[in-house]
Amino acid sequence: MQLKSTFKVLTLLVGVLFFSSCSDDDEDDVVPMFFTDSDYQTEYEFTMGDTLVIDHEIQHIPLNTAFSWVLGETVISTTKNLEYIVGEAGTFALEFNAKAENDSLFRSYQLTVNDPYELYFRPKTENSSEFISEIIEYKPAPGQFINDTYGTMEAAGKIVGGKSDLISLGAWGGYVVFTFDHTIENREDAKDFVVYGNAMNGLSEPGIVQVSFDENGNGLPDDAWYELAGSAHDAETTLLDYATTYTNPGEHADIPWVDNLNNDGSVLVSSYHAQNYYPLFIEEQEQVTFNGTRVFPTINSSGFVSIDALEWGYVDNFDSEYSTYGGNAMEIDRAIDADRNTVNLKGIDFVKVYSGVQENAGWLGEVSTEIKGASDLSMIN
Repeated sequence: MQLKSTFKVLTLLVGVLFFSSCSDDDEDDVVPMFFTDSDYQTEYEFTMGDTLVIDHEIQHIPLNTAFSWVLGETVISTTKNLEYIVGEAGTFALEFNAKAENDSLFRSYQLTVNDPYELYFRPKTENSSEFISEIIEYKPAPGQFINDTYGTMEAAGKIVGGKSDLISLGAWGGYVVFTFDHTIENREDAKDFVVYGNAMNGLSEPGIVQVSFDENGNGLPDDAWYELAGSAHDAETTLLDYATTYTNPGEHADIPWVDNLNNDGSVLVSSYHAQNYYPLFIEEQEQVTFNGTRVFPTINSSGFVSIDALEWGYVDNFDSEYSTYGGNAMEIDRAIDADRNTVNLKGIDFVKVYSGVQENAGWLGEVSTEIKGASDLSMIN
């Protein structure tokens, strides 16, 4: 009996020693997490709107490790790697933390964010002109003046530097892109630029305006475009994310079109203009597709044709201020992005005007926005 008790005690003691030894060995086998790259980039320089990407290679990450990226005093991500769109100019401290129950890692960075307006803003000089300095692209939709009179590349060039000549943008979607020899500033509590058309009381052909700032400084309109929302942009009838495709008939014939809502129709030809209405100087010679917003002014096409003006925010549109400015004065503050969020632009370098209406107005033919030029209002008043 005594032998059995002694044996049990010895067995228990050996077991305790064995498990204790195993436990000590386990603790000795735990390897702390570490960065694979001991040297790393500590300073980054970006322009507002750029995406900051930092990828970490970390070994032996324990389960339930918590990650955090802190910019200034704000946590901007809780993932191991960072992908962040930089939205504010300045110099900021950026910290990375990885915290486990008994382990942690830390890295710090300095982030310098440049304001593109400070980098690429083009100020006015004593030689600056108030008028358009260059037509960058002219791509009208089909229309009665296209390939004739007001619808050629030569006609488009004539609206540079003044406001006495005229171009037609054709049916819905047709557009022109132009620039000035300086950045148009967004003036506080004031209209910023004016687009001249040939509207008159009872005869408006509303066009829609988009604007862009040269954020990358390359002189090309390849940055984000923002639409200037007008009074009809919130109307129930207005079509957003609209698209229309026109097909070239190859002759003087009605131009068929189909839209992205499965509607179809035609730009109707008349005997007054005997040329092919499809623009023969654009790259797309079989079909061309335009995208944008479609608005619906009130049109009376019986007898004496009339097209009512929209309240405000459109060009070639006889609104209440048209006579005051000799055209339509535009506000950069009305810029919105693709999600219809207001965008804060300090200035713009490029302007796009496109026809906003897809209708035939009786004997007048298709509703087509016309413009005669544009001016920087800061150089006028």
